[in-house]
Amino acid sequence: MSRRSEGPLDFDLNLAPIIDCFTVLITFMLASASFISISIFDAGFTPAEAQGDPTPPPITVTLDLKKNGSLQVVTKGKLNQTNTFANPDEAAEALRQLKEKYPGVESMTITADPEVEYESIVKAMEKSRKYMPGMVLGGF
Repeated sequence: MSRRSEGPLDFDLNLAPIIDCFTVLITFMLASASFISISIFDAGFTPAEAQGDPTPPPITVTLDLKKNGSLQVVTKGKLNQTNTFANPDEAAEALRQLKEKYPGVESMTITADPEVEYESIVKAMEKSRKYMPGMVLGGF
């Protein structure tokens, strides 16, 4: 029967392979995160009374901001039309008229061309919020 030596164990943990592995994983995650794109983002302006309503609205409304500064109000459903406006005030007036004609419509989708500045999107949201309180940002 052999007896083990009772001297201290001299042990060094080699962390270099683990650090190399994490470096590669972190680099891969950072590089792949730039390719992730959000197609629809809820802006969080959903009206409280519309949350429990199971019936779909008669029309869907999309506010599309163009790179030349114009805005398009696109409706689909019972009313299929596209109207172009020069500024957010005119588009908000069109949304008010839609709201009067279809009072059950409480939300819309806002889309914009890639060249549109964020400030223009916020201005359009502020002008149209009183007529369409539910907003979803899409296509960004």
